Amino acid sequence: MVAAVVGIRLRTTAHLIRREWWRAVVLGLGVLWALAMLPSLLIAQAALAGQDAGVRADAMVVIAACLALGWAIVPLIVAGLDDTLEPARFRMLGVSMRAIMPGLVAAAFLTLPALFLAVMLAILGSSWRVDGPAVFAVGLVGLALGVAGMVLGARVSAAWGARVLSSRRAKLATFGVMALGLAAVAPVALVLFRDGLTEVLASEVEIVLHQLALTPLGAGAAAPAAAARGDWWGVAWRLALQAGWALALLGVWRVNVAAALVAPVGRGGGTRRRHDRVLDPVRLPGAPRDAATGAVHARLLRTWSSDPRYLASLAGVLLLPATFLVLVMPVFDLDRRWAYLVPIILATTIGWGRHNDVAFDSTALWLDLVSGRLGRQVMAGRIAAVAGWALPVVLVAAVGILAWTGAWQDAPGLLGASVGVLGVSLGVAAVSAVLLPYRAPAPGASPFGAEVGAVGAGLAAQLVSSLVALGLVPVVVVPFVLSLTLASQWGWVACVLGLAAGVGAYVGGLRAAGAIYDRRAGRLLAAVA
Repeated sequence: MVAAVVGIRLRTTAHLIRREWWRAVVLGLGVLWALAMLPSLLIAQAALAGQDAGVRADAMVVIAACLALGWAIVPLIVAGLDDTLEPARFRMLGVSMRAIMPGLVAAAFLTLPALFLAVMLAILGSSWRVDGPAVFAVGLVGLALGVAGMVLGARVSAAWGARVLSSRRAKLATFGVMALGLAAVAPVALVLFRDGLTEVLASEVEIVLHQLALTPLGAGAAAPAAAARGDWWGVAWRLALQAGWALALLGVWRVNVAAALVAPVGRGGGTRRRHDRVLDPVRLPGAPRDAATGAVHARLLRTWSSDPRYLASLAGVLLLPATFLVLVMPVFDLDRRWAYLVPIILATTIGWGRHNDVAFDSTALWLDLVSGRLGRQVMAGRIAAVAGWALPVVLVAAVGILAWTGAWQDAPGLLGASVGVLGVSLGVAAVSAVLLPYRAPAPGASPFGAEVGAVGAGLAAQLVSSLVALGLVPVVVVPFVLSLTLASQWGWVACVLGLAAGVGAYVGGLRAAGAIYDRRAGRLLAAVA
């Protein structure tokens, strides 16, 4: 069965490469990047070999911990790149979990990223050979167990993310994860802002490295240092901890595979309905007066409050501005005025995130199309549902940053620039959604899935929409920058220009998107259905 599953992987990959040229390009670039990294890895290995065992162990613990976190997070952010062996695809074949699991495990370790990870850590781990063959062997075993934990962790991360956000607890899970993330990062940010990066590195890093070496994130990488000290009991429990972590992840993955082989496709995220706001949109406060626009607007408001795909995007738009504020600023000791970028980045990510908005409503698209040439009304309802919550969020972020900096004289420019960036990004997204659509996870499904063959079109659409947005956003922001660097009077220019550009781009984008929507109705349905 192992050979059959691995053969399916290889044959499917070869077929996809022949059918979709972009996969061959991505694979070729990946191989070239891996080969280009080899000289750097050999240089790093030689440098580590020249250090004492303590420094070498600290470096390997940091590398292993960062890689482990990356392998857990990346599958949640970049979905659908490796969907050839999704366990749910074997549901109709009646295959048992016991029969298919060995093949899935073998296939997981034979991917290009997993193979490169193993080679990279083997090269770096060979630096332990200077301490003798026993320490070298311990180092290779510890890193091998670490690789197993990383690969299995990636599978568990994607599987549990899909399983949780396909249920009716999607809203609670999403906001719970956001709250835990902020709670974990906030103390780090406060310490960095208070003490500065230099002081933190001098006083806290040693404690952090020691604690990491006691967890599955770094226990295997720290085992050779214990062997070099002659602490073989320390070697035993560290390797046992790393092996136990890998076995625990394997057990969790087995549970998810078993559920995927028998469970129906998840379509969740709903809540108990107290009032049907889709069928009675006029009762919604602030709903558009036009009946068609109001119906679409009500449908999207309902979706934003229940669909796991949209709820996950809420967490995604907060990631970049939050990272900039709590990590980038204190690490590089930036002036507080750099925090003005937070609402601007937030407005950009919110708008750009809707660049494929029409595809996310694929099951209702046919109803909009057969209702007549209502492209402008449909797009107005869709984008208004985003702007209704995005504008208050951006304004609150801007006011919060102004309160933190205390520079209220910069308020006109920052508020105008933030509103302008939001309007421009939403206008660009409206046009991109009907001009460059690509298939997305079905309504109610996991946001971490993707349709086979959709990733190439998705990369192209994301690249084009990003370039257009990045080309227009600076034009709106320049007057605000001038108000900070030349004269404060430019702040009022930024306010007026931002409001005018934001409203103009928003209205113009909706008009253009509506016209394209009506003209490409059939192609649009074929592209996303």
